[in-house]
Amino acid sequence: MDNWVCPFVIVLQSSNYGVCFSASTSAPVAIVQKTTATWIAKGKTYYRYSTIVTNKSAKELKDIKLSISKLYGPLWGLTKSGNFYAFPSWITSLAAGKSLEFVYVHSASAADVSVSSYTLA
Repeated sequence: MDNWVCPFVIVLQSSNYGVCFSASTSAPVAIVQKTTATWIAKGKTYYRYSTIVTNKSAKELKDIKLSISKLYGPLWGLTKSGNFYAFPSWITSLAAGKSLEFVYVHSASAADVSVSSYTLA
């Protein structure tokens, strides 16, 4: 049984490594993170991460809830909803094949981003 891990794909990329966890190649939601900027301020190194969530299914993606842990700075492009993050107010769903991007800045390696729930309609 090769689908037991989870129903989504996570890819973490930086200048030095890439890691992919996948339930299958046909997973309905893909998450790709990459470092897009690095700078030093007051002796501390900061990183800007771009994270792209893609609907890889043939259906509309709605009501997504993302779990983000090890986040130590501000995040733009999602709405905080209790313990989860959801689509921003201007997006109600993602059509098949479409993506959304959110970004965050902090002085640590990439946050842990995973899909907690979603609806395909």
